[in-house]
Amino acid sequence: MLTVAACWLTSIRLISLTLFSRKTSLTFQSFLLKILWLYFPILPRENAKHQQPIIFDIILVIIKLLINHLMYRWLIKCELGVTYEKASMIFLILATISYVSDTPMIFVRILTQDKYTLESFANFPPFSLSVQEFWSRRYSRIAHTILKESIYKPIRLEFSSSAIAFLITFIISGIFHAHMGMVAFGDMSSLVSIFMFFLLHGIACYLEPTIKNQIPKYIRWILTQMFLVVTSSLMFGPFIEKGCPFFENNPPPLFNIEWIPKLPVPDFCPR
Repeated sequence: MLTVAACWLTSIRLISLTLFSRKTSLTFQSFLLKILWLYFPILPRENAKHQQPIIFDIILVIIKLLINHLMYRWLIKCELGVTYEKASMIFLILATISYVSDTPMIFVRILTQDKYTLESFANFPPFSLSVQEFWSRRYSRIAHTILKESIYKPIRLEFSSSAIAFLITFIISGIFHAHMGMVAFGDMSSLVSIFMFFLLHGIACYLEPTIKNQIPKYIRWILTQMFLVVTSSLMFGPFIEKGCPFFENNPPPLFNIEWIPKLPVPDFCPR
């Protein structure tokens, strides 16, 4: 799946740089760096957003790893059925999987004496106050940067319409993730539900600015989390339906290392 994602994002970046950047002349070095940034997303420390002290990141990596492994073990222990509770468990697994990308980020900061860092995969997704904030600042930030620079901005400039830019960006993202689902499962059963997940989120991102300023922050947070949980069954339902064998064959990184502490799994299953 990661190979499919890398191929899609690289292709999107290449198409954008060759077809939509005709008004901006790029040197070969700039062109190459924009392609390689997908694989080595290095940033100057001052350009990085929401950077905490290194010791904070180290503690956070440990917490994310422990929670991620706990949720995974809890998930494979329980009988699977497509419920909002099970979808929420997978959402939490994905929200904490960023310990994988945070670890090299810490090494880069240490080796460069905190002058450079890596773009983080996620920044506390459960804190999102809107769907737009979730996708733009909280989750899958490398993919967001590629899609924003390569699809959203060129289309918005071409058509002078944020609505068209939002919808086309999420439609392409939906096709890209549906392809990942097809590769993961070896069939086309998940295509419609995964695509609909991204289409609904694109519509939500367009509609949010017209109403969010009229709603208190805590209500916005509740509505955002409800929307994410309700729609997550479209994205994660196909994974849940495949049952425990799928999850057992795809454990999170470092899961089988014996010396890593393991939190106790609850003795009940969410329904």
